[in-house]
Amino acid sequence: MKTLGIAVCFAAGAVVSRWLLHALSPAFAVDLAQPLVVATNWGHHGALTWIVLAATIAAAFVPYVQLLRAPPPLAKTFAAAMFALIAGWFWLPLFSSDVYAYAAYGEMARLGLDPYVHHVAVRDALIDAADWQWRPAPVPICVYGPAFVMLARTIVAGLHGLGIVAVLDGFRFVSCAALLLCGYAAHSIAGTRAAAFIMCNPVAIFAAIEGHNDTIMVAVVLAGVLVMRRAPGIGAALVALAATVKLPALAASAAIAFDAALTRRNAAAIVWGTAIAWMLVLGGSWALIEGARSNLAPHGHYLPLASVQALGIPIAAIAFAAVLFRARTARAGIDRWCVIALAAWIAIPSPYPWYALWLLAISAFASDRRIVAAALAIACAAVFRYLPDAVAIPSSLESIALGVIALAAFAPLPTTSSRASSRA
Repeated sequence: MKTLGIAVCFAAGAVVSRWLLHALSPAFAVDLAQPLVVATNWGHHGALTWIVLAATIAAAFVPYVQLLRAPPPLAKTFAAAMFALIAGWFWLPLFSSDVYAYAAYGEMARLGLDPYVHHVAVRDALIDAADWQWRPAPVPICVYGPAFVMLARTIVAGLHGLGIVAVLDGFRFVSCAALLLCGYAAHSIAGTRAAAFIMCNPVAIFAAIEGHNDTIMVAVVLAGVLVMRRAPGIGAALVALAATVKLPALAASAAIAFDAALTRRNAAAIVWGTAIAWMLVLGGSWALIEGARSNLAPHGHYLPLASVQALGIPIAAIAFAAVLFRARTARAGIDRWCVIALAAWIAIPSPYPWYALWLLAISAFASDRRIVAAALAIACAAVFRYLPDAVAIPSSLESIALGVIALAAFAPLPTTSSRASSRA
């Protein structure tokens, strides 16, 4: 039952979510006609659909926690994750349009267009589908690195003859496979519990089902950490090169290099490997940097949603300082870095659930169970970020309520003790 528990929860949720689609008002017929249905501004029906997702994730946490208390062998953990991913594959609607954007960027690259600029005059089935999902504005410019653009181009080139759904599912399949690779790398680094912690986490599973590329970035980072055991410089470089998929990997790279410099363990190799890889990343990401500078920066709007920042910058600053202060109480180096990562979470004004993969990747190795509990609570609280997209932009009072939930997720952290163990 351990192996099937999470999958059963996702299968039940998928059945209910599909059934609810039939109750949609005819006004949403155009949404249902899209290749892959995404819940966007659905009002009360969007809230009901979100409740089904929240209930599914909450139910899946019961077998997930049981799995963590007595982790099975890697093969059974893989089976648990695979069955859950298969069950969740049939979930509709999704809550994110990112996979449409990925497909559009891959199509642009396939056609010889620059995905780091807007192409409003281009008429193409994939790009049109993405533009519709991101209406009234066209799909935003690409904010991912050159390696991911190359991967997107490869997926689109290989599947575009099979239709839009096949292309979108191609990205989702790669994301699911990457989550399993995360688990394999975590097992090689720290054993079965770390593997189960990452690839069986219900929030991570749904992120992979939606096709988010964060699983790919995290898989490369963990692969780099694994390689560091035998080749510190090469491993450190691989961690940094994960930023060619998504830039947040640079944070993990900087932390690894800084920690090596402090502890003087393989410091020269790690720092040099990191420095060389950073130069490669920055050189290869020049189009991304220029696009962000000329497009995203001038037109971006600050709108904190479902985050601590929704309570106001002063409260967020106090919370950031309070969480960061807790890093000094942790004796284990990995625990200190986990607390720093939790503090950095507060700096994200709109933390989407798939961002939680970043926290899960590091907290899987923490030795303090309260830090682990805080990371899991934050991942669950991030699911509330789906609400503004699925329902509507919240009112001021609703936004404050979501901010309180985001802040409450840090509750396990103030009691952090260096003697606590995550094995409990």
